[in-house]
Amino acid sequence: MRAGQKAVLTATSTASVTGTSTAIQIFDQTTGTLVGTCSQSSQCSVAYAATSGLHTFAAFITRSGAPMPSAGSGLASNQVSLTWLGVSLAANHTLVSPGKPITFTATSTFDVGKAGRVIVIYDNTTKQQLTYCSRGTSCSTSLTQTNGGVHEIVGWVPGQPEALSQALAATWLGASLSGSTTYPRQGGTVHLTATSNFDLTNSPWSLGIYDQNGNLIGPACKTGTTCSADITLTSGDTPTFEAVIGVVPPLNAASTLGQLLRKWQGPTSLVDIQARSAAMQPTRILWGVDSCKAFTGSPSGADGLLPQVAGSVGAPDFWGRYLTNTVCPGISAAEISAAAHHHIGILPIYNAYNCSNVVGYDTGSRYAAEATAAATNLGIPHGRVLAIDIEPPGDACPGAAGVDGGFVQGWFDGVSGAGYVPTYYGNGTAGSEFASAWCAAVGAQPAVAAGSYLWSFQPSLLGNFNKATAPGYAPNQTGCGGNMAAWQYQIDSSMSYHSDIDHDEALSTLPLWYPKAP
Repeated sequence: MRAGQKAVLTATSTASVTGTSTAIQIFDQTTGTLVGTCSQSSQCSVAYAATSGLHTFAAFITRSGAPMPSAGSGLASNQVSLTWLGVSLAANHTLVSPGKPITFTATSTFDVGKAGRVIVIYDNTTKQQLTYCSRGTSCSTSLTQTNGGVHEIVGWVPGQPEALSQALAATWLGASLSGSTTYPRQGGTVHLTATSNFDLTNSPWSLGIYDQNGNLIGPACKTGTTCSADITLTSGDTPTFEAVIGVVPPLNAASTLGQLLRKWQGPTSLVDIQARSAAMQPTRILWGVDSCKAFTGSPSGADGLLPQVAGSVGAPDFWGRYLTNTVCPGISAAEISAAAHHHIGILPIYNAYNCSNVVGYDTGSRYAAEATAAATNLGIPHGRVLAIDIEPPGDACPGAAGVDGGFVQGWFDGVSGAGYVPTYYGNGTAGSEFASAWCAAVGAQPAVAAGSYLWSFQPSLLGNFNKATAPGYAPNQTGCGGNMAAWQYQIDSSMSYHSDIDHDEALSTLPLWYPKAP
């Protein structure tokens, strides 16, 4: 029977005990416990339940209240044996770091082999059987998780009736990290929150947030499940952060002054690391411009468009410039040096064709080969974007045939195959000639959407914008997926010194090229 289920035990005598000095008494011989006594009639019944295990019962006619007679003495009945099914579950640990095993042992109250049963250890979280044993009273297995998480494990003896243990929660420590910007542009403050899947209050561990150099960016937290810190971002690549669970190192300063400084400043890192989150890069909006013309002729950026743009509308976080001397002059060594000096990202653009010649896989592949060769010569490292300029048919491109999915695929294969990240500048509006070609390529190969970025020139806004008053990031979407990571929101701004400066915004997830100073 199931554990806790009551069985009715009935003892019957050949004569009534009414009016005598004796009683019918029923004993659990396994535990030596009196479970029922009757001093009248010739029959005695009692409902009895045990939590688990095999129990043997017998009835005796004895003096009322007498203890269970010893074997062979007194008037005894036959024996009746009942089994209450039971299974328990134990673990050698309930909290470990990822990658370490936990051993679970399920123990049955009876030998399952003799009853034609099995003992099962079951992961109720993943709905998977971990192991089973078809003989004996115990069954063990080990489980390892490479990532943090909590798994509910049970021991189970299936059948009719079945036995089920209490659930046991096994925790592999885990941490996650989230972040939001209080001001979304370059130099804004990022608020980071680390979260543990286990309350660390009574544990030896603390929760902290590391920067990409492995240093704590704020005090580690010893209690609860969360820990927060703020950091102000500077120009250049957006840094990455991770949540870490570890131990605050003990004070080990050589002097009293060193100990005081350590207490005031706090440790720079944790030791005995138990878990790490995936690296997280906060997303922010970068403001920039693109131009056909070179933005400076000076390695320090002291002349040309750069100081004019910075002085009138704001210092750009990035600048879109051409790779080769074709439709527009290619980016110069002076511009690259100035970008490094001012920590400006470069959005490299390729355009070496008339605007009707963006059709076919072979054309896209050929342009990719030319663009990646130019990028290598300029010292652009792998993993950075190369944008193909796809202009729409219209007054600026009379007779243009538009772009097709084959061209999109050719550019993708050529650029990604050379180690760079394909990017497409075009009309991101759903139903446009570019969006139709893009969707055709994505439909044929979904990896195109996952492995590249989009830069839309729609919607194109009117007005006098600057860095501080730039619109909220809202480029038109193609309707079929893709990483829309840049928006040219204003074309040919009305600057008195030059009309060929376009305003742009880009998500910091776009892998721009940040030249390094020599």
